[in-house]
Amino acid sequence: MTQVVCKIAQVAASRRSTCAQTRTLLPSCSVTPAPGTRLAHRYLLGHALGHGGQAHVVQATDLRLHRPVAVKLFPLDSASPDQIRRYAQEARVLAGLSHPALVALLDVGSDVLEDGSSVAFLVMELVSGPTLRDVLRDGPLGPAVTADVGRQLALALAHAHGAGVLHRDVKPANVLVAEPRPGGATHGPELPVVLADFGIAVPSERSHSEDSAATAGYQSPEQALGRPLTAATDVYSLGLVLTECLTGERAYPGDPIASGLARLLRAPDVPTRFGRDWERLLRGMTELEPVNRPPITAVAAELRALRFAPAAG
Repeated sequence: MTQVVCKIAQVAASRRSTCAQTRTLLPSCSVTPAPGTRLAHRYLLGHALGHGGQAHVVQATDLRLHRPVAVKLFPLDSASPDQIRRYAQEARVLAGLSHPALVALLDVGSDVLEDGSSVAFLVMELVSGPTLRDVLRDGPLGPAVTADVGRQLALALAHAHGAGVLHRDVKPANVLVAEPRPGGATHGPELPVVLADFGIAVPSERSHSEDSAATAGYQSPEQALGRPLTAATDVYSLGLVLTECLTGERAYPGDPIASGLARLLRAPDVPTRFGRDWERLLRGMTELEPVNRPPITAVAAELRALRFAPAAG
């Protein structure tokens, strides 16, 4: 798969050179293939699932294995060198990870569409369900479900960190909610979730935030300040997500500048009505200094205990 990733970068560079000479650079997010388009002679593209930044995600059918998949399409004709680097990096990151709470990468490649435009693509497992952001629009989750959702995400992040990868953009919109399994909490998660979008994830030894595209509302203080990042950055962002799951409110709303500044001036308003264990955990996860935050493995263990803890009186 590494050879394919390198090939994507080569194709992208070639296409950019050609387009620059003929002045036919396409606008951002110009890749919108019609349903029924075939990709790489294997994937039959269907309806759009969403888009963000420079990428489109569409539902598709794997004609070889006869299964539904999600395909993330990146337009190469209009991509900057930095965007191409991110495309290739996301493929490398996903190729090295395998965890039940992480979206699985199935294939990667590049192709030329019928209109002559070039795309790179990632084929991933299809998670049929809303995002956590969608779910939270209906209100908070409650402590037991929040603990279970947080536990799943903490274990996924622990797996990524163990592989030397930081996510850097943990937020409700990047958490996909799968169909609940029969049997409820006794046999599995009440609300199974999958962490997606490793588009700005990087190996920890190269992780700096000067060029971070992370969402301001969930950034760590060190991201807001442009400092080097560690695994504690993902711990902080997860702490904000869990706080929102409990309260239904974002800890730092507002525009990116106001939101980024607010976390440097005050700690998030951690709810106290769910008991001291919740309060202690969330305060620890959202400490201003990264070294004062608990490791993600300890967070997962705490959340597992909180999942079955009696409700605060």
